[in-house]
Amino acid sequence: MQAHGLDLIATGYVRITYEDQNGQVRTWEGTRRPTRPKTSLVDAVQMLAVRELPTGAELLLEKQFRAPAGKLVVEFPAGLVDEGETVEEAALRELREETGYVGEVVHERAGQRPIFFSCECSLYHGVSTTFMIQIKVDAEKEENKNPKPQLEDGEFIECFWVPFKDLFGECRRLETQGFAIDGKLGAFAEGLEAAKTWKI
Repeated sequence: MQAHGLDLIATGYVRITYEDQNGQVRTWEGTRRPTRPKTSLVDAVQMLAVRELPTGAELLLEKQFRAPAGKLVVEFPAGLVDEGETVEEAALRELREETGYVGEVVHERAGQRPIFFSCECSLYHGVSTTFMIQIKVDAEKEENKNPKPQLEDGEFIECFWVPFKDLFGECRRLETQGFAIDGKLGAFAEGLEAAKTWKI
């Protein structure tokens, strides 16, 4: 398959002309973020924020209303990368703004982290490229005992912690209560469940 062209329809909307595997020219309409900084490989960051307790590791999640989904969506903390900042700086800044928690980036063991593409059919994010940044949250730090988010006007986010061992079940429970589960979080929960099933 081969891409032939990309036309901007309106801010964030694109019309992509490409050639399929049979040589037929096709057109796909979609969305794309126009906000990627010139200094960054990605538009956004997702935060895998973890705290370790005597009872086990817990994952920080958010509930946030997403208008196109028409529901409260359960998702990872996330945000856009600003011009001039590294993805690690963006992750720590967004974590503090959205959740109030202060964390420390867990650096990759080897090589560069992969770039993830959001689904081209995304209801509310548009097409983004993201890095997943692992962050350790120290539960004993004073600022993490009573976190104070710095939300923007009109932004309403509820944060909560879920034990890793309960994540899949909690996603199923929240869905039955009417919440939408973000695809990235759902895939992560399925991966953890698959690791248990196949004893990986």
